Amino acid sequence: MGSAHADFNDGWDAYTNGDFKTASKEWKPLAEKGDAKAQSNLGILYFNGKGVLKDYSQAGPWLKLAAEQNEPEAQYILGKIYAEGDGVIKSFKNAKYWTKLAYENNFNGAKVIWDEYELWKY
Repeated sequence: MGSAHADFNDGWDAYTNGDFKTASKEWKPLAEKGDAKAQSNLGILYFNGKGVLKDYSQAGPWLKLAAEQNEPEAQYILGKIYAEGDGVIKSFKNAKYWTKLAYENNFNGAKVIWDEYELWKY
């Protein structure tokens, strides 16, 4: 586990220094092994096209894997993606599901999405 933690931190250091390509290389093996935070961060990189080609078909599955492991940031991002229809078919039902989980996990910003799109209606 120490090595995985070091790899994640190496990825984080690269990310915070703007070296997104190195961050993606550090996080991908961890994501493939099921690390939720690495999956979430890798999904974010694919979604934004930082260090990797922008690819919603890669971003969504990584974010969903992380969200299903109760990773609040991934839940929040999925909620926002579904509310706005970014790379997916807009679905307020799915937005409500993921945003509610993010809120229950105390993710800052989830209430904003909830209120902005009036997700309680769905």
